[in-house]
Amino acid sequence: MATNFFQQQDLARRNTKVLILLFALAVLALIVLTNLLVMVSVSLFQGAPLQLPWEVISSISLVVIAVVGLAIMAKWQRLKLGGRAIAEALGGNRVSPSAQDPLQRRLLNVVEEMALAANLPVPPVYLLPEKGINAFAAGYSPADAVIGVTQGALEQLSRDELQGVIAHEFSHILNGDMRMNIRLIAVLNGILFIGHLGYYLLRAGRGASYARSRRNNNEGAGAIMLLGLGLVVIGYLGSFFGNLIKAAVSRQREYLADASAVQFSRNPSGIADALKRIGGHQYGAKVQHANADEVSHLFFGEALSRWVSIFATHPPLEKRIRRLDPSWNGRYPASQAPVKPTPSQAAEQPQERQRRAMLAAIPVLLMQSSHQTRSAQAIACALLLRTDTLAAQLTAIKAYGGSQLLAEVDQLSDPVQRLALPQQVQLLQMSVPALKQLSESEFRAFDTLLRHLAGNTPDLAQWLSLSLLEHVVASEFDSKELVRQYNRQNLAELLPALLPLLSAVANAAGDSSRQQQAWQAALLALQLDTTTAQPAVQFSQLDQALRPLLTASPAVKQQLWQAILAAVTADKTASVAEQGLLNLLALLLEMPLPVTDDFS
Repeated sequence: MATNFFQQQDLARRNTKVLILLFALAVLALIVLTNLLVMVSVSLFQGAPLQLPWEVISSISLVVIAVVGLAIMAKWQRLKLGGRAIAEALGGNRVSPSAQDPLQRRLLNVVEEMALAANLPVPPVYLLPEKGINAFAAGYSPADAVIGVTQGALEQLSRDELQGVIAHEFSHILNGDMRMNIRLIAVLNGILFIGHLGYYLLRAGRGASYARSRRNNNEGAGAIMLLGLGLVVIGYLGSFFGNLIKAAVSRQREYLADASAVQFSRNPSGIADALKRIGGHQYGAKVQHANADEVSHLFFGEALSRWVSIFATHPPLEKRIRRLDPSWNGRYPASQAPVKPTPSQAAEQPQERQRRAMLAAIPVLLMQSSHQTRSAQAIACALLLRTDTLAAQLTAIKAYGGSQLLAEVDQLSDPVQRLALPQQVQLLQMSVPALKQLSESEFRAFDTLLRHLAGNTPDLAQWLSLSLLEHVVASEFDSKELVRQYNRQNLAELLPALLPLLSAVANAAGDSSRQQQAWQAALLALQLDTTTAQPAVQFSQLDQALRPLLTASPAVKQQLWQAILAAVTADKTASVAEQGLLNLLALLLEMPLPVTDDFS
């Protein structure tokens, strides 16, 4: 059965509410324990039993809440750039889109395939110097998502197995797990900070005890040490609560991602064999980096050794395998020596032929160009060229981008323009990692050029392409572009933003009668009054409407998507151009498209 990703995103949002409830309970427990600890420490210092007045208890409780809150905000600030921040914190190095190392090239190709199959922007890829077989997806949304893969996975997994692992990570992106996982990192940092404070007080108490040892006045130092030791114990309890929360939130999502991965890879044995490979590998899925603990719930496999199974962030390996391969004999394959295929060997594999067939309509020149930063810029410019303003646009390219970019555009514009819209969209998706290698100043200048090329009256496909590039690439530099949380507006409240977009979609249907037919179909899908006037399309108005639609809840986005589908298919036909528009709309609005046989 196909996964309904809108429903799964909504479930992830509800799981976030569960996370907040569990966090509140954990903080309440920390408040109670801290008050008891202070009471015992003060009693020891004064040498007599003591009851704390409510004013003191309230103050201690507020301090605990403030300390936990500040720790969460500090971690949240460090994670403001999303997936890239997490990958770099784990020691990951970004793999260049133009990398020629055979294993890295194979990895990039697999990530590209899965992104196109899932209709997502191709994410940057990070390589972790770890011997264990593991991978992760991190970010707030598809716009800033990254894929991280360990060196062990790169060397130990076959292409089919690697494809299964990457498909699993793309499932997390589509299921809406990434945003929840980042929040979990920040929340757990707040809970564990009490323990870190305890270690600090314990060291301070030891120093005070040593300084006062000659004066036989150690009561104060002893109380500080007791307070510090108690906070360390509370910190361990916080770790206990935190690991329980991680386990409760993440384990069932792993089963779902395993099942969803099969939809993309079309190969159930790929992910099952990857899990078996972990079981037989001498390093398993272990990640040795010091920061692995706080992000252990992000990984494909159990990254840390757990002494109690209830703390495991992933289901048992055997259970995951048997769900995918009921006939498994229970034996794991032995670790294999790292294989370094030559480029010619990699190109001869059947899966590479399948990849070329999937992208057969895109010339090799354009595919290779999409992996180079300057050529990717030229591709984006070529998508915005129009015959009626071509001379002015070429002048603008030379003025804003220079003669080298103009030469690239001159070389690539004809093959780009000859592609059907769905293939142009795929080319745009493949260009994203290369464009994200621009510096912030280079991107700002490039964005100015794109805006100049689009002008005030682009067609819908051009506006969608421009807006997609601005949103996805800008997320690399500007945390304000990230969709960190959903707004609480319902469909009725979003109508001022929604109707202009639907009007633009309806206007792309053809002649006036088809436009009216598409508009009526959209209104019926939303159960709105069919006499609702169709607003005139102004792309400046669409720019303003984009943010509320991007941050709409999954339930509202599903309603919007049904209206878009109704408008596009109102004439009972589905042209190639309409499929391209649907792909662009889904990419821009971060809506999951059903997996189709187009990518099999």
